[in-house]
Amino acid sequence: MAAEATVFGLDVHANRALPFLEPSTARPTGRQLDLSVASGGVSGWPAGAKLLCDQRNQDGTVNFQIEFCPEVGYRIWGPEYGDNVLSADGRRLRSAPGEGMQEWQRMLIAQVLPFASVLHGLEVLHASAVVIDGGAVALAGPSGAGKTSLAVALGQAGAGFLADDVLAIERRDKELIVHPGAPVAAIDHGEAERLRGSGGDGGRQVLGANQREEITRMAVDSEPAPLRALFFLERRFDGSAEPSFEPANDPRLLLSATFNLILASPQRLQRLLETAALAARCRVERVLVGPEVDATELAVAIRRRIDAS
Repeated sequence: MAAEATVFGLDVHANRALPFLEPSTARPTGRQLDLSVASGGVSGWPAGAKLLCDQRNQDGTVNFQIEFCPEVGYRIWGPEYGDNVLSADGRRLRSAPGEGMQEWQRMLIAQVLPFASVLHGLEVLHASAVVIDGGAVALAGPSGAGKTSLAVALGQAGAGFLADDVLAIERRDKELIVHPGAPVAAIDHGEAERLRGSGGDGGRQVLGANQREEITRMAVDSEPAPLRALFFLERRFDGSAEPSFEPANDPRLLLSATFNLILASPQRLQRLLETAALAARCRVERVLVGPEVDATELAVAIRRRIDAS
C-alpha cells in the first residue's frame, strides 16, 4: 500500500506504508522525495564510489557508512540498518531494509531523510523542538542531555510537539522556519518508565524498542513555526539543583549541533553562516543542569524563562 507523509520539510511518496511516518498531518511543501522500498538489497551501486563516512564497531566490522558517486548519488547503509541509495538532488530514494524493518525505519528518520532535506536546501540540527505561543523552541545538546524527555515534558505542560532529535529549518525572508518532524519520539527507557508511573505518557503507542530507548508515536503539530528560542542543554555532575541560564556567545555551539558536515560545499557553508546569523537574533542560551534535575522540573524552568521574556 502506497503512503504519503510530509516530514522534515519533504513530501515523501513511498510505495508502502511506514509506521514511523504515520500519521503525518503536516501540509505539503512541494519538495518531493520518491521512496521505493524493496527487499534483497539495492542493485547498481558502483564499486569505486568515494567513502565519506566510516563508523566501525569495536570488532572492526562496519556499523554505518556513507559513500558518494556523482552519477548515482549517496549510499547510506549498515548491516543492521539496511541499504539506502539517495540521488544527488535528494529527490529519489531506493531502500532495502536490513536485519529488521524497525532498525531501517530508525535510520530512515534519523539519517536518510534529514540528509535529503539538506540536499533540498534546508538546514538540519540535532535538536528536538516544541511550539509555545506560536513559536518554535529548539532544544539542542549532546546525546544523553535530555532533549527528548524535555520536549515530552513541555508537551505535557501544554506545548505542541514539533520534532524529536532532528530539526529541519528553512530560511524564509528574515526568519527561520522549523518544519514538523516524524510523528515519533525515541524516549529513554528510564524516562518512559517514569512517565508511565506518573500517568504522564498519555497512553502513547510504543512502536518499537532497543536496549536504550523505545520509539513512541507522537501527535505532531501540523504547521511549521518560526524559531523563537534555542536552548543548549548542558548536564554537569557538579551542577546545582536549580537550572541556570546564560547567553550562548560561542558560535561553535551551533556548529556542534549541525547535522552532517559531510556535505560541506561552499553553498552549504554559506547557508550555515546565514542560518547562524538569523538564529542569533532569537533567544539563544545555555542551560546548565545538575544530574538530579528531571525533565518535568527543567520544563517548568524553561517555560518560566520563556513566559518572562
